[in-house]
Amino acid sequence: MKIIDKIITILILIKNVLIRRKKYRLRFKAERDSVVKRWYYDFPNWGFSHSNLEMVSGADGLCEKYAEGKDSVTIDIIASKRPLDMDAYPEYDEYRRYEYSEFTLGASYINKVKKLYTNEDGTTSTKDVITTMWICPVTLFVLGRYPRYIYIKPFKKEKK
Repeated sequence: MKIIDKIITILILIKNVLIRRKKYRLRFKAERDSVVKRWYYDFPNWGFSHSNLEMVSGADGLCEKYAEGKDSVTIDIIASKRPLDMDAYPEYDEYRRYEYSEFTLGASYINKVKKLYTNEDGTTSTKDVITTMWICPVTLFVLGRYPRYIYIKPFKKEKK
């Protein structure tokens, strides 16, 4: 990699740590090898190993879910210290941090939603569906922190 790319990458990462925004729009791309499809954060001119940008341990499944069969997806993220009123953000999925190591091991998040099921006798009931996701320390550079709550929705361009 070029030294200029490394310097630019470091400056962007420092800016993200110092200037913590609430809303983000992030793009992810899938790459296929002969065995598996791997998801990567699309960080233009990333000056380091491409493997550092790979989504793993649930984040890859999240990319797959929001991509809806495509090989790229753009998502909107809201990072928050406190839970948001989900009535105001119904299109977002809420992920709550339940475990983290601020500087070394990343953070684990949980999403719990109630799903409606039809029983064999025709009655309906609800069941908790739980999804977990681990995000790596690159998150510190992209979001500037491991937020207590992360709200995610796929970005959809408005049709004119």
